[in-house]
Amino acid sequence: MRRLLAASVAVFSLAFVAPSAGALTPAEGPTLGGFASDNFEYVTHIPLANDTAGARIFGKYMYLTTGRGLNIYDISNPEAPALTGTAVLPQTPYFGEEDPDTNGKILLLNEHVVDVEDKTNPVAIATHDADQHTISCILDCTYAYGSAGAIVDLRDPTKPRVVGDWTKFAPPVSGTHDVTEIKPGLVMTSTNPLVYLDARKDPTKPKVLAMAGTDDGAYMHANLWPRSGKERFLLVGSETTGPQCGPDAGAFMTWDTKNWAKTRTFKLTDTYRVENGLYTDGNSPANLFCTHWFETHPRYRNGGLVAMAWYEHGTRLFDISSQGKITEAGYFIPYGGSTSAAYWANDEILYSVDYNRGLDVLRYTGKV
Repeated sequence: MRRLLAASVAVFSLAFVAPSAGALTPAEGPTLGGFASDNFEYVTHIPLANDTAGARIFGKYMYLTTGRGLNIYDISNPEAPALTGTAVLPQTPYFGEEDPDTNGKILLLNEHVVDVEDKTNPVAIATHDADQHTISCILDCTYAYGSAGAIVDLRDPTKPRVVGDWTKFAPPVSGTHDVTEIKPGLVMTSTNPLVYLDARKDPTKPKVLAMAGTDDGAYMHANLWPRSGKERFLLVGSETTGPQCGPDAGAFMTWDTKNWAKTRTFKLTDTYRVENGLYTDGNSPANLFCTHWFETHPRYRNGGLVAMAWYEHGTRLFDISSQGKITEAGYFIPYGGSTSAAYWANDEILYSVDYNRGLDVLRYTGKV
C-alpha cells in the first residue's frame, strides 16, 4: 500500500512539471488525464469503476467488474458510456475477476453465473464449485473452461456442474492463468507450454492439436489468435512482478502458426518489452507487474494495431507487421494509474481500464 501511494504521489508531482525540450506533452483534454503520444486524445474519465481488473464488450454493451460487483454500460455512444445496471457481487479488492465472459445472456464472474439479459437488472442465478482465477465461455457458454483446468457444464445455467479437468488431457503445464476460445470449441490455454485444444466433439474430453513453450518457463498471462485463427501470428503476453520492467521481465510476443496442423507447434517470432524511465519520455520509473490484457484493433488484418495494458506503463499501442514484427506505435500513461486492460469500442475509441482510476476514454487519431 505504501508503495502504491508513493507511486501515485510521484505521478501527480510529475504531472505538473513542464516537460523537457523535445519531450511529448500530455494529451489534451478536460482533465489532462495523463502523458500520451501525439496519436492519442484524452476524451473523459469515469471514476465509478475504480479498482476494476477487466471487462467484456459484447454487442453495444460493456460488462465491467470491480471489487464490488458488476457494472453494465451502454456504449452506443462510445465516447460517453452510460451505466444501465449493476449487481452487487463482492470480490477480492484489486484482484477481482480479470476476464469476465458472456454471450449476452449469461455472464461468468468467478464462481457466479449472472443473468444479464435485462441490462438494467443483472442477477446472479447460480454458483459453481470451480475455484479458478479466470473462467471462459466455451461453445456459446454451454460449457466453461477455468484457468486451472475446471470444466463446467452450463447447459442449464441455473444448475452449473463441474464435470472435468482439461489439464488431464494436456501435457504437463505450468502457470495456468487463462484460456481463450479462438472459435467455437477451439481453445488456446495461457500456460507454458501453450496448448491448443479441440473441445468440439466432447467438451469434457478435449484433444490436443498443437503446443509450444519457452525454455525460460515464462508465466503466460493471455493470448489472442486474431480473427478466429485466420491470422498467421498468435499474440501472447507473459507476466512478471516489478518493481522494474526490463530484459528479463514479462513480454509481448508473436508466434508463427504457419503449418501448425502439420508441425503441431508454433514458432516464437518476436518479443517486445518496455523499459523503465521517465513519464515525460513515455515510460514509468517503477512497476507492480509487467504486461496484462490486450486487444486487437477492429480493422486488424494481416497484422495491425494492438492495444495492451501494462500496469504503471499505462496503455501501450503496438503495430504488428505482416511478418510478425512488433513496433511500438503509441502510449497513454494516466496520472496515478495502474492499467489492467484495454478495449476498442470502435475504430477510434479505446477504453483504458485501470485498477486505481476506473475507466479512461481515449481517441486514437493515428493511421490504421
